Amino acid sequence: MDRNTLPFLRVAARNRLRERKLRRVLGPDLGRPVSWQATDNPLVGETAAIFESSHDVHKWSQYFEAYDAVLAPLRDRPIRMLEIGVFRGGSLEMWRKYLHSDSLIVGVDIDPGCATFDDPDRNIYVRIGPQQDTAFLRGVIDEFGPFDVILDDGSHVNSHIIDSFTFLFPNALADSGAYMVEDIHANYWWTHADQPATFVDFTTSLIDAMHAHYFSTVGEQLFHAGDTKRETAIQVPFATTIVGKIEFYDSIAVIHRRNRDLPRSIFRA
Repeated sequence: MDRNTLPFLRVAARNRLRERKLRRVLGPDLGRPVSWQATDNPLVGETAAIFESSHDVHKWSQYFEAYDAVLAPLRDRPIRMLEIGVFRGGSLEMWRKYLHSDSLIVGVDIDPGCATFDDPDRNIYVRIGPQQDTAFLRGVIDEFGPFDVILDDGSHVNSHIIDSFTFLFPNALADSGAYMVEDIHANYWWTHADQPATFVDFTTSLIDAMHAHYFSTVGEQLFHAGDTKRETAIQVPFATTIVGKIEFYDSIAVIHRRNRDLPRSIFRA
């Protein structure tokens, strides 16, 4: 068997298993097969309008809803944005048009040719290096961070996405910042499957991390404000204290950073 076909066969087998499990878990009503017809409805939203007037930028139509939801509340002030993946520079121009005029936009890419899009006079900066190289990323953070928004539109390789996130989310993202990972449909394609665990798999661990303070506790009383049995401190992973919200759109995940208080239960008679 050709070694090049092995990743395809592994991912194809994994997807078949996932599909069978999905139908079983969803049950007969939610899991029944239907025909989903293609449509070409007009693009909607402010980012979509800017996209329509831009060049050298490639986006999926469903992304604009996520962009507007995350970025619109930030447009009235200067922010710092890091985008992994520069390609032909079109998305940097798109964010330059959309964000506050004093916002700082940084792109990173492995392609040396992308350095031509570096434009300090317009607060656009490009640095060349691998997205999974933490030493390179540390230099970007020291030079430009912390960032209010980080958007991973880079290699889409499973290990690269996870390695970038596990370093940048705790070290480069400002409190109340948003970390967006797009094109996660590539998680289901063999072309980007360099390891069995996908970023989608990884996010299930983030969901568990959000709730890790319940692992070793039983009962609401341990969180009830004013109760003598209330826990005053619980050992948890660091992620538990800073992952504030996780959102999924089609092919985009958004993980919000927020320094969290240990939850408490409050009763009002």
